[in-house]
Amino acid sequence: MSPDGVDDEHYEDDEDFEEEEIDMEEEEDEKVAEEEDRRQGMRARALPVDGDPDFDSGPPVDGFEYLRRVRHEAKNVPDVMVSPTIDPRSFDHKQTRGYVPDLGGYVPPKCPDCARPDKDWQREFLADFSDLRAWVSRTAARREMSGPSAGDGKGLALASQAALERMEDMNEPEGVSFDTLIRSDEVSAAAAFRAHARALASRLSAEEDELAKSAEPMTPAILHARASWFYALAARVGLPLDAETSASIRALARALAMRRSKVTSSRDPSLPHLQVCLVVAGKYFGQFSEE
Repeated sequence: MSPDGVDDEHYEDDEDFEEEEIDMEEEEDEKVAEEEDRRQGMRARALPVDGDPDFDSGPPVDGFEYLRRVRHEAKNVPDVMVSPTIDPRSFDHKQTRGYVPDLGGYVPPKCPDCARPDKDWQREFLADFSDLRAWVSRTAARREMSGPSAGDGKGLALASQAALERMEDMNEPEGVSFDTLIRSDEVSAAAAFRAHARALASRLSAEEDELAKSAEPMTPAILHARASWFYALAARVGLPLDAETSASIRALARALAMRRSKVTSSRDPSLPHLQVCLVVAGKYFGQFSEE
């Protein structure tokens, strides 16, 4: 019992209550600070200054005064500003709604009903292809982090050139190995991608050209090999495509569409290869539209 007749326990209870109030105030201050950080975009000030600006002193006398005035003006700017005199709907026609390059008057050939791809298949195929590209990219990044390999890019360039030469002679080439693919850099992958796209487009165009009667048509095995190389390189090439690569893919897409327009049966052995390459070139890389 204290001299005033008050139990010591009461004093302890009061002290505990005061400590709880302090803790609650500190928590509230932390919440306010967190909210302020969120409002500021979680960005720390690169040039912190204290105090309020002195607008009565005329022009800023130093950099600190200038920063005070800038910060003062920034605090008074609302988070969202809406112009009362501009109708945002008047700019709807300028919105970007997916990029399809200007085809310069090009009219896509009509796809016969027997060769028209199923939309559900296209969606599933594009999703799987996107997942494949992500996996190849992660694998290549892990390989690069483990240490550079000797001759990066050269292995793919040599294999690509050898395959092109054999296919030009109507001989089946060796396929590209996954190890060679992920060891390559994006520059060499894009170069090989362009070369195979151009070669396939040139061969398809030659077969459709009425003046090139001597053009030997591709066998199903050669078309399969060309499509396989194109698909593999498409899984490795980086985005966004440069202008040269885009033009090569666009030319290939047109040649593929022309060849598909001549298909007369859904059992045509070339149709699966044409569909896969055309969906990759047109739908995934956005270089062809039938609309």
